[in-house]
Amino acid sequence: MPYGDVLLHAGDFTELGLPSEVKKFNDWLGTLPYEIKIVIAGNHELTFDQEFMADLIKQDFYYFPSASKLKPENYENVQSLLTNCIYLQDSDVTVRGFRIYGSPWQPWYYGWGFNLPRGQALLDKWNQIPDSTDILLTHCPPLGFLDWVPRKMQRVGCMELLNTVQRRVQPKLHVFGHIHEGYGMMTDGTTTFINASACTVNFQPMNPPIVFDLPNPRSS
Repeated sequence: MPYGDVLLHAGDFTELGLPSEVKKFNDWLGTLPYEIKIVIAGNHELTFDQEFMADLIKQDFYYFPSASKLKPENYENVQSLLTNCIYLQDSDVTVRGFRIYGSPWQPWYYGWGFNLPRGQALLDKWNQIPDSTDILLTHCPPLGFLDWVPRKMQRVGCMELLNTVQRRVQPKLHVFGHIHEGYGMMTDGTTTFINASACTVNFQPMNPPIVFDLPNPRSS
């Protein structure tokens, strides 16, 4: 891992959000030297989506066998296992003068966690993002930015998120993942967009962490 002061993780740090996986990830975070570590969930963190899990364990078939067989008492407080980081879920934290907001939601993607239909449901989530956000951390990309999926020949980002970012919030940085094919950086002249997917589309951890610098607002 490269040198830095703050680590941002845009989700999918487990396969299914099993408590054992979360503990392993938390242990790994504990070995890293960063002063501050900020994490959001992704669609793979099934147990972090309480409504999803409530429906999953009621099903007669096991779509995710390992997760669907969990008892509520085994996952209801799974976030508390993340003791070596700041976990954000539709919430924010101010670090060194920068306001950072994190949210895990995404347009519906097969049967994974944190899915919402495109349109008003997602917009309701994005409307919670404060206007004064400096760094936005989401799992999904906005439409048109590092969201191209070659095998589908289409962009799969969220239109409502794009409008929120460009028309209202205009953060300095927008960090996300989810679309492994979109790894990289680009800008619209106001916001720098970073798809920080560590794994390739074949789930191989080949993409190096992306490092960025921001001037300390307290010294400006």
